[in-house]
Amino acid sequence: MYSVRFHLGKGVHFRHWQVKKKGCSPVYHHPDNTSLLLVNCKLINKVNKARSVHQAGVKDVSGWIDCDSVEVVENFPVDNLERLFYNPIVDPYWRRDSDDGDFVWDNSEYASLITDGRRVYILEENLSETLV
Repeated sequence: MYSVRFHLGKGVHFRHWQVKKKGCSPVYHHPDNTSLLLVNCKLINKVNKARSVHQAGVKDVSGWIDCDSVEVVENFPVDNLERLFYNPIVDPYWRRDSDDGDFVWDNSEYASLITDGRRVYILEENLSETLV
């Protein structure tokens, strides 16, 4: 299992994608020259922490993406893909382009996601969700 998040801590890896595998040191990827293909994903949000970040306006780790695998890819086209949002300073929940801001996407699952720059896009919905 991997955890992927955008790293905002000061230092050499500021504003890089951080990929952590349980029991291993984190690996960082610069968003300008790599995309990450994430497979079998779940959007994680520690809601109480996210609300605290939102109220204080001070960044802290409160959300990430759990996934089964991560592959580094180059120049992946994201045209016509729906974007996911997570910035607890602005809004303490995961959101999608398609919603009007009233639906919370925390804990939603996806067959695959792709990063492009600092953004995350839905590459493939979870089949169990699309069949309902």
